[in-house]
Amino acid sequence: ENKVALLESEVAALRDRLVALLGKDPSDQVVNVPIGDSPVRGNPTAPITLVMFGDYQSDYTARAQYVVQRLLATYPQRLRFVYKHYPLTQQHPLANDAALAALAAERQGLFWQYHDLLFQNSRRLDNALLLVLAEQAGLDVTRFDRDRRSLGVLERLQADEKLGSTLGVAGLPTLYLNGRLMPTWRYDYLQGQVEQLAKK
Repeated sequence: ENKVALLESEVAALRDRLVALLGKDPSDQVVNVPIGDSPVRGNPTAPITLVMFGDYQSDYTARAQYVVQRLLATYPQRLRFVYKHYPLTQQHPLANDAALAALAAERQGLFWQYHDLLFQNSRRLDNALLLVLAEQAGLDVTRFDRDRRSLGVLERLQADEKLGSTLGVAGLPTLYLNGRLMPTWRYDYLQGQVEQLAKK
């Protein structure tokens, strides 16, 4: 089973590399990906928007965070990043709870602090750790614990999931750059796409 997973990972990496070298995107279709109430990182009025659908227990989504941070550091004025929750609960049993916890952190204005901690600990998440990380992020833990079980937070998560389903999100992370589906989250490919948009 591990050999199959390793082989699949290598094939995906080769495909990503090929796309990066050729600079081709299989989709020129632009779709509307509304930002809504989702948290924004980077310049909020930037002309280029990168939207990611992710899952806090997904290794690939965790790795893609570093790519996003590099892009934001390279294009601080031209790029903004928007995160949408799309927990794959069948593969990742705690992803749903982690998404609700992140949305609860957002209510205290500490979404990105908590978001980063979740991804830094994505391989060892459990319910007890969600509370420990809340404390580390500087949250009011009592309020946080109440908010993550609230109807409002659940509805926010469901709105992201509904949007993801409508767009046909399957594998994670799924990224849209100014409404165009990206075939990979590799840095060199995304940087090339951002550069092209920046010239327009």
